[in-house]
Amino acid sequence: MRNLITTDCHIAAPYSVLDELPASYRKWFPRVESRDDGDYLVTPAPQEMMAGAASSSAVKVEADAATRLAVGAADEAKPSFEPAEVLADLQRDGVQGAVLIGRIAVGYDTMPVDADIAYCEVVNDWTAEHWGPYLDRIAPGIVLPYRDVSACVKELERCAAKGMRPALLPDAIGTLPYHLPAWEPLWEAASALKVPITMHVGGTRLPPNPTWPPEPYQGLAFVGWYNQCVGMGETLGWLTFSGVFERHPDLHVIMTEGYAGWLAFAIQFWDHHWNDSRFKEIASFGDWAPTLEAPPSYYLKRQAHATFMWDPLAIKVRDITGTDCLLWGNDYPHREGSFPWSQEWIGKQFAGVPEDEVDAMVRGNAAKLFNINV
Repeated sequence: MRNLITTDCHIAAPYSVLDELPASYRKWFPRVESRDDGDYLVTPAPQEMMAGAASSSAVKVEADAATRLAVGAADEAKPSFEPAEVLADLQRDGVQGAVLIGRIAVGYDTMPVDADIAYCEVVNDWTAEHWGPYLDRIAPGIVLPYRDVSACVKELERCAAKGMRPALLPDAIGTLPYHLPAWEPLWEAASALKVPITMHVGGTRLPPNPTWPPEPYQGLAFVGWYNQCVGMGETLGWLTFSGVFERHPDLHVIMTEGYAGWLAFAIQFWDHHWNDSRFKEIASFGDWAPTLEAPPSYYLKRQAHATFMWDPLAIKVRDITGTDCLLWGNDYPHREGSFPWSQEWIGKQFAGVPEDEVDAMVRGNAAKLFNINV
């Protein structure tokens, strides 16, 4: 059995952590309420939250149902809020180290920013307290209030001092794209602290659906996830051509749970046109001209990374991307992940690949990038 580091391991803080928030803030977040006939998971209703209301729905939960709902656990997983129990479950998969992913994105933008800041603080404090003893083999992610860049910087610095890493962001934010100058303070802080930034698939690229309940788009799960995966290349492209990677050579961005086969095409495409003098004349018109000192592939290979569970294509075209950028993850404990069959999945997709390269992609690269010692 290979020793593995998963770069995509989902955890959650207990709902009781929200009791530390002011009462006026709690209504914006999922929580467990005890009633005369049992415990109920109360979840804000998205369609009403978008209108600025604070209505909610309630589902009765028994046994470990609340825990399983908090992290979206598959039947095969044994989720827990206790680190030792999570680590024991991961070891069934051969996983000795992990990057912990908390909240990725919120599905609406009407939540008061100060409520979100307070939420991030209490969740991050819980994560630091409970996972702190395992920092040698665990990289606990920092949940950021990403609608306020200055608050993101403050929370990044506060949590990095506790040993937490990486910073967690959605893979795209339509209202404030990452190539805009407003994000510069966060890139500067992350680079100075040498804290990588994990941009997890967050549902922000799903096709718009103006109705509620949403109309049942046939194949939405398939087409939507595909769009999100290949759309990650857009985010990396903006970070490259806007000069973010060039200005901050110590900044590393990891596109998580979006597969990786698209990265080789992005490198091939952008380098081809970068070296094509005819296209460059068109692309350099007016203020659109990029001013990079090196080809796009230089920055992407140096600072961009992509995680995958099952992606034989990415492995086959590693001669284009190199192997430093490829990171494996099992998406524990989600249903679409490889847990608890990761050893079999790895054996099949890495068949014929030299063992030192396999080890780099399933363990070594993550160990170096996230400072995990396993």
